[in-house]
Amino acid sequence: MMFVEALGRILNQQFAVRLSCNAKSTLRFHQTHQRKYAAAASSSGLDCIDDMKTGSLSSSDLKRSKAPMKPFAVTPKRLVPPHIEKPPYAESGYMSITQMLMPDRVLLHDEESIARMRNAARLARKILDFACSLAKPGTTTDVIDEQVHNFIIQHNAYPSPLNYSGFPKSVCSSINEVICHGIPDARPLQMGDIVSFDASCYLDGVHGDNCATIIVGDQQEEIGGAGVDWRGIPYRMEWPSAEDEARASFSRKLVQATLDGLHAGIDVCRPGGFLCDIGNAIHAVADIYGFDTVQKYRGHGISHIFHTAPYVKHFRNNDKLELREGMIFTIEPMFTAGSQQCKEWADDWTVVTVDGTLAAQFEHTVLITKDGVEILTLPESEWT
Repeated sequence: MMFVEALGRILNQQFAVRLSCNAKSTLRFHQTHQRKYAAAASSSGLDCIDDMKTGSLSSSDLKRSKAPMKPFAVTPKRLVPPHIEKPPYAESGYMSITQMLMPDRVLLHDEESIARMRNAARLARKILDFACSLAKPGTTTDVIDEQVHNFIIQHNAYPSPLNYSGFPKSVCSSINEVICHGIPDARPLQMGDIVSFDASCYLDGVHGDNCATIIVGDQQEEIGGAGVDWRGIPYRMEWPSAEDEARASFSRKLVQATLDGLHAGIDVCRPGGFLCDIGNAIHAVADIYGFDTVQKYRGHGISHIFHTAPYVKHFRNNDKLELREGMIFTIEPMFTAGSQQCKEWADDWTVVTVDGTLAAQFEHTVLITKDGVEILTLPESEWT
């Protein structure tokens, strides 16, 4: 008990903000933002599917993949060299005592901590871009996990997901109706799959975390009339069938909507704002596109602890925690083509939509600054 009390006094000196809620919600997603994302939803033919050449597909068919996902073989956990600095759970799989004792404390980062967080976040973004570049038809997510694992080790970092509460792999790969926490396995990726990679690393004592969704095989060398994806890669113009083209067009809409939801959530971040502003803004974008937003899984504070307060809801809510300079947390909306209701597979990790409809996710780690917000997980081309 004396140890716990002493630890509590230390943590109280380090953690400056406590979560609070209020029954009255303030929506700061202004009409200007609503018009912005409504315009995005109606651009490039993403606002409807009625005019698509869908062959025998119904709108319900477009919301689902050709075949439901199922588990495939999973290889053993990969080894991490002894010289790599590891988080407390690396060997045991258990959370740190700090996280267990102080789940509702929000850290305000100082300049030294921000510098380390920025470095970890930037490496996490490199890892994410690398993972996305590997997703090709015929490649398995297990092979991608192996290459991502080696990439992280080469950068003298630890893959944060590995053995976190027992998670068996170094990256999360969530395909089609899998919302999040998908375990890389022996299933070959197929043309038109939606796959989200959640890439995280532990570097210099802190974690970096981000996620993005791509459509497998939806790319070509030259820019055509279909436009480009969020990476600037041209969309594929020719598909094997009209049905494949219709599926790709619908998937692009879902991916773009989720990315717009992330940006809307970031847009309202500022000192003096409220945590609920983020979820309100994201939910408004989901409504504009006609999608749902997952409620069970949240964004989170991040530091030397992988997941901690504040916990960021991506739907309308009343969490009136005031945002303050020095806060660092993730925003990671998950949109679904049908219902946001979800369930876990028997592996206790893989989360899928109950109705089998497609899902997409994007995530950034952000810092609240004195005059706004800084995205820590920007691509290298946008670093300043």
